[in-house]
Amino acid sequence: MSQDFQLAWPCPHMTMEEVVPLGSDRRSLPTRQPVAGAGTVRILANNEIFIPQAGLYSVGQLYSAISGPYDVTENEDTLTIRSPRGSETFTFGVTGTRRLSTDQIIQAMLKQKLSVVLAENSNGHLLFSDTSTVGPDSFVQVGGTMAATLGFGAGPCATVGYQYRAQGQLIYPSWSMASRPDTITNRFPKFNFPVRGNPMLKVTYSVPVQRCLRCKATYVENDYRFTEDGKALLIQDENLLYQASLKILLTDLGSNPYHAWYGTAIRSRIGSKALAGVTALLSDDVRQALGKLQTLQENQADYQTVTFKERLYSVVAVNVLPHQQDPTTYLIDVVVQNASGEPIELSIVFTVPSVVALMGSNGLMLGTEAAGLGASRINVPNGARLLTDGS
Repeated sequence: MSQDFQLAWPCPHMTMEEVVPLGSDRRSLPTRQPVAGAGTVRILANNEIFIPQAGLYSVGQLYSAISGPYDVTENEDTLTIRSPRGSETFTFGVTGTRRLSTDQIIQAMLKQKLSVVLAENSNGHLLFSDTSTVGPDSFVQVGGTMAATLGFGAGPCATVGYQYRAQGQLIYPSWSMASRPDTITNRFPKFNFPVRGNPMLKVTYSVPVQRCLRCKATYVENDYRFTEDGKALLIQDENLLYQASLKILLTDLGSNPYHAWYGTAIRSRIGSKALAGVTALLSDDVRQALGKLQTLQENQADYQTVTFKERLYSVVAVNVLPHQQDPTTYLIDVVVQNASGEPIELSIVFTVPSVVALMGSNGLMLGTEAAGLGASRINVPNGARLLTDGS
């Protein structure tokens, strides 16, 4: 039994984490493709943090220079904490000298209804954080007779070289969408203020269909996809025959330099807009390509098991249906027979400048009606199909 990677997925028209260098103004992020929807933009800095559209700010956090336990002495046991929420003073009521752990300091403040900051034990150090706001308006300030004992400065003129105040900062400025001068649709993200430093910035965004590099405006993306545990999605049996038939029919003849015989000349045939005999040439191209696939499977069977479900047995009929109004669009109805007798259907629309393969009846995704080439639009009763059955 053979397997192959599952290909041809409905394209999401999304560019994922494109590395975009800052422009010379240190504000612009000129993406390779225009942005289709501002709500889809995500900016990742240094592979670590996403930058919200409103900007990224830090909060005021004050970290003690000394880890506990702390020797607190009588008459030096008051601590004052200030933040945008207000000011609170705590008294620990020590007689003589008493050794207090970091957790005991925090519990004593909580019992006195600490509310202006969030107090935490950070590896034995005291960490005070403002939770009321962010950015330059956020701050934490510590004073009192006990400040130096806990590893904080007592004020601007303190002799101890400990920090007594911390203030939040603007890490990355806010951003919005800007337009290139050539057209309004060529939008890209732009920071409202210059970015400091040299971060590596990656941008994820949606792309207009006609500018999508993943599917080249065909709505079909041919790429590998993987499960959550990192295993590639594979197909076998009738789904493998389904995909193998599509691959050889949709590949341009000679495009693979190592296997120049693989593929068809269908797209070049369609380019002859009103040339008589194009229908017959298309039919002959399809038969020859499927005949090559059949020979390929016969040779493969000499070295590997080819199941009845995946094996092309014979080509029963090929019908080419030109569009009634557009001579550059054709539907090809193919009936083949596999060795197991299980039917498979798919729809193929051959058009210039590209080829679209629509969804098959076996549920295998190879395209989508969103391409605008469905049966209702091209006025074909049952749509074009490639049918494999045992009848």
